[in-house]
Amino acid sequence: MSGLEFNIVFWLLLGIFSLTAIGLATATLINVLRLRNVRLSWKTGKLKGYPLLPSLFLFVTVAVVGLALHRAVREEVIAAGLFAWIGLCWFSTSFWASKRYITDHGMVKNINEPSQTVAWHQVRDFVEKEQEEHIHYTFIYSANIYDDTSDLIRFELQVPKGRKKEFRNLISHKLGQRIRCYVKDEEAINVEQFE
Repeated sequence: MSGLEFNIVFWLLLGIFSLTAIGLATATLINVLRLRNVRLSWKTGKLKGYPLLPSLFLFVTVAVVGLALHRAVREEVIAAGLFAWIGLCWFSTSFWASKRYITDHGMVKNINEPSQTVAWHQVRDFVEKEQEEHIHYTFIYSANIYDDTSDLIRFELQVPKGRKKEFRNLISHKLGQRIRCYVKDEEAINVEQFE
């Protein structure tokens, strides 16, 4: 493969990846904007709430852009800029997709994955376990709420301790008529009802 053919393939692939990254970021943003009545949301990435790999990739590409600007070679600046754009799209897509959204209608664990969304009316039961940095919830729900014989599915959610009271109030409000687990005016779960 000659240098010219390699150059054409490189720019073609870089263009395709750039357009794909824009499309994915746009679709994710549209999914976020379509959410209605968001009551709570929080970041869940590994790097202080931000996604680890996209953050590192974006940091490296910004450094490469700086180097390319310093060298002042037009092709290098354009290529580095496109890589930085891909990094920015990847970062924003990962950030929005990994964020947890709690709405009036249900819980969204991944905005781009419908199977990781559970409506409040699907929840049959839940368990709460307090850990060091968060509260771990396991919700048991049924995909088909009208069929008592359908399989039950687990939905796990980690709620930051700072959101504990708000989340408990929302659970009491949304599930309180069907599932009574919290004793009124207390922070503890009524374990006796499970025995």
